[in-house]
Amino acid sequence: WEEITVHPWMGSGLFRAGAALAALLLVFGSVAAEEGGGSRVLAESDFLWDVDGWTLHGNDAGLHHGSKMIKAADNDTSIWYYVAPAKFLGSKRAAYGGKLSFRHGFYEYNSDGLDFLGKDYDVLLKSEANDLVIARKGVIPAWSFRSDHELDLVETAGWVVEGAGVPPSKPDMQRVLARLSGIWIRGGFYAGNEDSYLMNVKMTEGPESKAPVRSSLKEQRILSADGYLARGGG
Repeated sequence: WEEITVHPWMGSGLFRAGAALAALLLVFGSVAAEEGGGSRVLAESDFLWDVDGWTLHGNDAGLHHGSKMIKAADNDTSIWYYVAPAKFLGSKRAAYGGKLSFRHGFYEYNSDGLDFLGKDYDVLLKSEANDLVIARKGVIPAWSFRSDHELDLVETAGWVVEGAGVPPSKPDMQRVLARLSGIWIRGGFYAGNEDSYLMNVKMTEGPESKAPVRSSLKEQRILSADGYLARGGG
């Protein structure tokens, strides 16, 4: 074996170069993840094990758990809703510009010869603290057994202020999301017997909530250990 002598100055220089390279990889890796990754999920219900805290409003028949879904039924003209649990509520300001997505469907429905009951709101965002409800109609298509939805959480995406019937302002939308007290997704749409289900509900953050990636002070000090790195090379 050949004996190799490592001088102190060599070890110090190698350590600084290695630390600087590691810091560069950390910074650029973070930027790549930010640019290439998807939006962060703020709340999600996949209903893998149970109803995940969801309840019903306007339906006394009871909420049931199925295979990765929740479901409920009725046999009259009542308008009822699936109601989101606490993890979807509260301070969700980061969801502005993001999406509320879900799959909605029916095992069966019977209109009893009447039209699709589509005049009421399909999705409601409620803020009791602001005495404000923002809602959307026409989300669930008529006579469809399954539909997937991604609702943009911005004021220009077809939402209206309940009671006024006018689009919300940007501050309205942000206030509701900042102090969100309810998310209701409609389940009942037909006059006769219907068996409805809801799957894979997800709320994702918007672009405004993503702060620019900056290196920390510690990283900047490491990068400055060798002047040519601090100057960007050369």
